[in-house]
Amino acid sequence: MYTAMHTLLTRIFGFVCGLFLRLACSTKRVTVTHGDVFDKYAEKGGNVFAFWHNRLFFHTYYYLRNCRSRKLSILVSMSRDGDYGTALALSLGFDVVRGSSSRGGQKAVKEIASRITGGNNVAITPDGPRGPAFRVNDGIIKIAQMTGARIIPVSYEASGKWVLKSWDKFILLRPFGRVHIAFGDPVNVPENMTSEMVEQYREKLEETLNGLDDICAGQLDTSA
Repeated sequence: MYTAMHTLLTRIFGFVCGLFLRLACSTKRVTVTHGDVFDKYAEKGGNVFAFWHNRLFFHTYYYLRNCRSRKLSILVSMSRDGDYGTALALSLGFDVVRGSSSRGGQKAVKEIASRITGGNNVAITPDGPRGPAFRVNDGIIKIAQMTGARIIPVSYEASGKWVLKSWDKFILLRPFGRVHIAFGDPVNVPENMTSEMVEQYREKLEETLNGLDDICAGQLDTSA
């Protein structure tokens, strides 16, 4: 009974939140930095889009609106909270791969590799599913190393939002207002790397994401 109720609640959550996400995001005025990166690579497939866990909300909508020919696979943890994220992703038409560093990691990596080989793009929050917030886990680097996928860093900032009191300070957008989204240059990870090189790429991605956060915040301030 509890399992059936949990399944029902996740489906209701996914449907309702999917409607709200589309409504809130569609009313935003959007500006973009380096949108040419997305335009050039998204339709080719074989990308890993990397963004902080708390910025999942708008990125999924942006992908829905701007890349229709390539499926997006989203890595979601196997926790009960992840069940709700899965229901939302499925309601939006995305593919879901379940797993994290603590549960189902090896199986998830194999499935991610299969999706990339099949031409999908993949979305990974490199500080998820439980943090520390805004710190890149080296798993995303190893996935790119194994698959040859390019990593495309991306961030956004928005006016008109709620910031939840969660570990990652998750951002929910309210209708109307502005969003600025910024893409970084693609990161191509070599196939053969030492542990020191993996750490260097991890640090580089972390610095890039933090820098994109600053760009987005600055763009909202200058055009307010």
